[in-house]
Amino acid sequence: MRRSQSLPLFALLAGLTGCVERRFVVETNVPGAQVYVNQNPVGPSPADARWDYPGKYQFRVVAQGYEPLTRVENVKARWYDYPPLDFVVETLWPFHVEDVRRFRFDLQPATQIRTDELLDAANSLRAQGQSLPPPKYPDPQPKVVVPPGPVTNQWGP
Repeated sequence: MRRSQSLPLFALLAGLTGCVERRFVVETNVPGAQVYVNQNPVGPSPADARWDYPGKYQFRVVAQGYEPLTRVENVKARWYDYPPLDFVVETLWPFHVEDVRRFRFDLQPATQIRTDELLDAANSLRAQGQSLPPPKYPDPQPKVVVPPGPVTNQWGP
């Protein structure tokens, strides 16, 4: 009887414990640019992604007509990320903690490459490649050295 009375109290206390919700919000000057965090796709900007631990994260933002942008951001720990406070806040703290880190990326328009300049550079590289000596590879077949003279065996010539 005593155990059944304490069960609702335990469930109520378990429901009151809080947690830490960690999120990145990535905004760009180009709406809909694709956002990647540590090479994992997150979605179009403004993108929202969850994270678990402080540290370095690589952000990559890509949009058609713009130069891709890659940047490493150091996400620093807050007071509730250090042991033993992290255990207390994650399991025993009766309140919800929301940790939102916002990052802004400004993409630059892609530079147009002139076709004639690109062809001139390709022809120049081709000419350099044709003037190089052939590569020296080791002989794929080992050479067998045959001693001079008649071949004999133990039973005769």
